[in-house]
Amino acid sequence: MRIYKAPQTVDIPQDLNLTELLHTSNDPPLPPSHLIAKDSLTNRSITIGELRQRAGRIANGLNSTFKPHDQSRWAVILPNSVEYLEVFHTVLWVGGVACPINHAIKAEEIGHAFSVTRPDFVVVYGPVLPKVLEAVEVARRDLTAEGVAWGAPKIVTVIESVDGYKHFPDDFLPREKLAIPHFNDTKSRLATIHLSSGTTGKPKGVKLTHFNFVSNVYQLRAHDPAQFHRGSRVVAFTPFAHIGNTTIPLFLGPFMGMMHHAMPAYDLETFGQLVDSNKATIFQGVPSVVLSFANTDIAERFDFSKAEAINIGGPPFKRDMLDRLLDKAPWRLNQVYGMTEGAGYVAYQRSTDKQLEGVVGPLVPNIEVALRINDGKDDAPESGPGELWVRGPNITRGYAFNTEANQSAFPQEGWYNTGDVCTVSKDGVIAVVGRTKELIKYKGFQVSPAELESYLNSHPHVVEAGVGPVFDESQLTELPTAYVILKDHLVHEKDRRTALKEIQATVDDRVSGYKKLRGGVWEVNLLPKNPTGKILRKQLQDHKSGLSSLDRGDRRSKL
Repeated sequence: MRIYKAPQTVDIPQDLNLTELLHTSNDPPLPPSHLIAKDSLTNRSITIGELRQRAGRIANGLNSTFKPHDQSRWAVILPNSVEYLEVFHTVLWVGGVACPINHAIKAEEIGHAFSVTRPDFVVVYGPVLPKVLEAVEVARRDLTAEGVAWGAPKIVTVIESVDGYKHFPDDFLPREKLAIPHFNDTKSRLATIHLSSGTTGKPKGVKLTHFNFVSNVYQLRAHDPAQFHRGSRVVAFTPFAHIGNTTIPLFLGPFMGMMHHAMPAYDLETFGQLVDSNKATIFQGVPSVVLSFANTDIAERFDFSKAEAINIGGPPFKRDMLDRLLDKAPWRLNQVYGMTEGAGYVAYQRSTDKQLEGVVGPLVPNIEVALRINDGKDDAPESGPGELWVRGPNITRGYAFNTEANQSAFPQEGWYNTGDVCTVSKDGVIAVVGRTKELIKYKGFQVSPAELESYLNSHPHVVEAGVGPVFDESQLTELPTAYVILKDHLVHEKDRRTALKEIQATVDDRVSGYKKLRGGVWEVNLLPKNPTGKILRKQLQDHKSGLSSLDRGDRRSKL
């Protein structure tokens, strides 16, 4: 097997757990008064000293009240907040496994999350308790059908109390802290079971150890200390329940002294106000949010002058869109790449890297990758493209209660198959071509939706776009098809139809013949997405309106 290695390696301790990491910091040590988090939910703030003190006391209270068994599983269901940090570190301190679940999803989805993680305890935001109680019954039903016995979890409310339930932290706050735990080997010591964020199928429970997270913290610190430092300030709107906003605000942030202002829900106007008041330096680059930076006056109406970087995990922007974005503030666009199974991050564009169009960034230290073809049987040609397999200290060992998924995702011992089709340069810089399951197959050619979306999103008539396949029975092939939200200046139907035709012509002129939008360009009111803003391409057809750049006769004439 041809293996590509990150150019840098770092020493990572195997006996350092996340509670011990919370009590250490990058040199020079942080003073206890150093502010690390604020929120817009309860208007609280917390210093590193307060987090260390309160988490230890609450852990002692939980331990005395419930006497949980070691590695008991604790579902954590609440919005981004200071309380979230307290709950998470308390669970880890008491020897538990945190199972983060998005509080905003439906009861049926929470029920599936319970059936995946099978929690012993649930710490829940008071207002969503009725939904959680419904979810418990959903999980009980599903697990019973599988022949799995699962006792009802003990439920604790947080932020808003509910009669009949113990409340965090009020009912668990003794004067003394629980002793800080120590484990000689954290490689098998579970820290979390995170739900994967795949775009197809139901989520799986990714088992991540203390060693996985400590590794990613050490990898990121060594990779770009100029970006992650005690002067960094982030307005954090991506749910902490998602891996893309777990490692940095919960672990790297307290370790490096970064400050996160937690937003419980995103809206552009409030975000602009918080950027102004916090003088944010780092921005989370969910693609739809970055488009709003480029296409609105938000950065002109609020103070974005301290901006240093937008870290984005979506498709690279084309030059015209990038130029428009970079004119808005003194930030740079850093492409990043990661997944739940990587405890966060596998590749990260550094603040000193030259920005190359179409690439993600260099591998973080200690990462090895391989590029495979023919269903993983063979090496891809040197540098690829090929399906990316990855190995490293931050990579999960597997999924919870799911033998079939483990067999599929780990084709060889220690190697995780990402399902992403990538290239790798000789310097360890990767570019993502597309996903194996999302690539559109047109008459034997493979078309990347992400590439077409980058052209569509740079068009002056487009607010945001998604691309997916439509199967044409007459030719027995998939057709690349675009779905776009049009800008408000297009009022009349005639103007909107003309705009759709212009959009299609512009994109078709910029791509090879097999990449043309032969399924048309359809107007939609919204794009289906998961909670972190990732477009659910398999669901795009369900959201289209009747307005397209092509009627059926036109489409036949063009095929």
